[in-house]
Amino acid sequence: MTGAKEFVGRGIVKGIATGPALISRTPFSFLGDVDIRTGNVIGELSDLRGCTIAGCVLVVPATRGSAGAWRFLHQLKQHNTHPVAIITADLPDPSVVQGAILSGVPIVSGAANAVRDAITGDIILTVNGDTGRITIVDPR
Repeated sequence: MTGAKEFVGRGIVKGIATGPALISRTPFSFLGDVDIRTGNVIGELSDLRGCTIAGCVLVVPATRGSAGAWRFLHQLKQHNTHPVAIITADLPDPSVVQGAILSGVPIVSGAANAVRDAITGDIILTVNGDTGRITIVDPR
């Protein structure tokens, strides 16, 4: 964290997006954890089960991927049920990166734990995949 309201990670997918933070303590899979038509998390292993990723900044320790994960992220975008940005602690799965590039979803890696540990409650984040900066916009 560079100041009271900013974190720095590594920009993986370029772009800038703003949305409410949706924070998970478990790795996330776009293949099986989410209903692409609604954006609702349905995976049994996810602590976000029952939440929606649509329009949110998804903050996760890691992504669990498969070779087809990119298609699910791309389809989420087609249904307008996609996360606006993704923040990870670990480098994201290559297929998730591919899907994010195709869908225009910025990804910043290496900052999820700091973001998760520093914020509580409803927070709006801006994610800059070009610079790797994450800013708290609305501390509500």
